[in-house]
Amino acid sequence: MTGSWFMETMGPVLLHFAATELIAAMSGGILDSSSRMLLTSLAVIPAALYMYRKDEQKNGKERGDTKSWKAGCVLCFAAGGLLNLGWSGLLTFFKIQQHFSNAAQESLLAGNLLIQILSMGIAAPLTEELIFRGLLYRRMKKLLPVGWSVILSALLFAVYHGNVIQAVFAFPMAVILTLIYEKSGKFSYPFLFHMGCNLTAVAVNCLF
Repeated sequence: MTGSWFMETMGPVLLHFAATELIAAMSGGILDSSSRMLLTSLAVIPAALYMYRKDEQKNGKERGDTKSWKAGCVLCFAAGGLLNLGWSGLLTFFKIQQHFSNAAQESLLAGNLLIQILSMGIAAPLTEELIFRGLLYRRMKKLLPVGWSVILSALLFAVYHGNVIQAVFAFPMAVILTLIYEKSGKFSYPFLFHMGCNLTAVAVNCLF
């Protein structure tokens, strides 16, 4: 049972990894990072949504107060943007960029602005929230306590980004996203928080 649970839990992450590598190989260096990210998300989202809906049929749909949903959405989007500004400011203050490469993030912010918005701002947050909160975290909770599931899923999210600077930012962000999802029971909240965070990064890069 443990082996099958591991494959079920890690399956969505492996699917995304396979799609990322396949699209990178097929593009042959022609597409920039943002375009590859967008194509990967478009390829993975249908399968991730299907798995998410199947899980909902087994475990029940979202819970929570629908009366305050709109206010919650606005609050999460704004909080994501503020987190990005605050955390980026800390990284700059401690000059982490001088010690570790941030080439991956810089390459994502070097492409066409519209593609950046569609990929980093919308498609990637949706894909990553489906995989790491909607699927990975929820499936982890079947055998592990909530606390361990929060920490382990956040660590996997951080490591998955593949470089130190993004991982340092991604881990605390993932903890926040997972707690928002756990406490609210609403997928839209962490998605909008993540989207606000990423769109703020795109906006700051464009303006400055």
